[in-house]
Amino acid sequence: MRNRGWVILVVVAGAVIIGSAPIPHVDSDAPLYARIALNVLETGDWLTFHHPGWLVDKPPVVFWLMAASFDLLGVSPGTMRLWQLLMAVGMLGLVAAASRAAGGSREEATLAALVLGTSLQFFYQATVPQQDVPLTFFLTLAGYGLLRYTGRGAARWAALTGAAVGLAALTKGIAGAALFGAVALLAYAFVRRSLPRRGARLAGDAALAAAVCAVVALPWYVYGALRHGDAFIATFFTSGTLGIARFVRPAISTPPPYWIAVFAYVPMLLLGLLPWTPALLAGAGRLIRTVRRNSAGIAVVAAWFAAVFILLSVSSGDKVFRYLLPCYPPVAILTARAIVLVRDDAQRLRLAGWLALVPALVLVAAGYWTLWVAFPPERSLLVAVILPTVAALAAGLVMFGTAAFAGRGRVAVAAAALAAMLGYALFERNMLVHTAAVNPWPGIAEAAAPHRGAARRLVLYGRAGEAFNFAHFHFDEPVVAVGAAHELAALWRREPVLVVVPPERLADLAAFDPALVVVFSSPGRLLLVANWAAAAR
Repeated sequence: MRNRGWVILVVVAGAVIIGSAPIPHVDSDAPLYARIALNVLETGDWLTFHHPGWLVDKPPVVFWLMAASFDLLGVSPGTMRLWQLLMAVGMLGLVAAASRAAGGSREEATLAALVLGTSLQFFYQATVPQQDVPLTFFLTLAGYGLLRYTGRGAARWAALTGAAVGLAALTKGIAGAALFGAVALLAYAFVRRSLPRRGARLAGDAALAAAVCAVVALPWYVYGALRHGDAFIATFFTSGTLGIARFVRPAISTPPPYWIAVFAYVPMLLLGLLPWTPALLAGAGRLIRTVRRNSAGIAVVAAWFAAVFILLSVSSGDKVFRYLLPCYPPVAILTARAIVLVRDDAQRLRLAGWLALVPALVLVAAGYWTLWVAFPPERSLLVAVILPTVAALAAGLVMFGTAAFAGRGRVAVAAAALAAMLGYALFERNMLVHTAAVNPWPGIAEAAAPHRGAARRLVLYGRAGEAFNFAHFHFDEPVVAVGAAHELAALWRREPVLVVVPPERLADLAAFDPALVVVFSSPGRLLLVANWAAAAR
């Protein structure tokens, strides 16, 4: 397949990513950020972010982008993530440009974009509006600037790199700057002898990059520190969720022993890179030799990947799948180089074929465990939504392996890409078909609307409390999560309330006085009930 064919596949991959805009949201961070973005529009304050009861512990970029999207296009599942999908598609172009800057051919650059756009984790994270995609976008822009600088030494590339790092710091705090700082130091160690500028000129360009970064990032942080004082400084710089302490202390999970946790990202990366993991592994030896031959561009890309991956791995903080996303642009460039090295080498191509069968079997086993063992209450929904995607990915790996055994390297790559895109398109289609079951909250809100004047609050009971952010986004009145029956009974007797309750906890309300009235039963296995007779339909 000539490069034009790969370009067509990249365009299709971008279209599939954009096609996820209207699917329902399943991650609870999305409605939380959307509520904060709506507060930006309601208050007109674009510098201080409001959420009841606590200081918003994220920098401004995501809220700015989401609020601007709401302001221009209205509030919908699509506008909650459209800005991010556009960044994800833009990243395909950035990765292609970075591959070219690293010395790759046009075909290799296009393959890098194709690998990124069809990787399992990249596609999934593109659908979840959080800080990870914009952080990765800005770090990729910084990586591109670094590659251009190490190749030509022009000060403008240093300035671009500094601006991109500043935007990364405005996206995810000092972690954005720290990750790229590690990349720059390791890249310098790899290619210092071949840099076009050295000594005072190199130091001057580094100072320029740092100054531009400070101009971009510091004003918001200075404003926040002056307005909120010690709480802001602790949150973003020292002991809070985005401070230095987050590197050495978990905040949202209980990780395994350190000697196990330090390797946690290895299987995560191998899984998230599917269907391209076999090609990367088969070409790893030749990639290492390429870096050792002092090819400056690919050495910078290797440093880019290694610095981010090692820094995340050695951290004793949380090990979260999405934190790996900044590794994917450089690993996509490396994988594209591996594909080019492997596809015309019959022995390594056969090795890639054998390696493709292993994750295919793993996917089948993981699909069985997930759908029939791990989540039996949601089994029917998971089968309908996820199983076709798992099957398509597994089939793509089998087709990759079959074509590789036959010595058809280009056919193997095209088959894997097409199968992955088919799987993602099926995921989007099935999410839309089952929207009401995947995210029942719009339906609950619509059913509750006629009764909001009578009810003083919405109560989430039992596991319904896990969806607090969804409820808070859809309901303007106070939302309360209650776990114990006696707490709910006290509210039930005191005032008119609407309660969202899972069916398995409905019996807890049977003895309440007054008797419950079922207002709405959602396909998502949640019930909306009230404690006054007039709420009955």
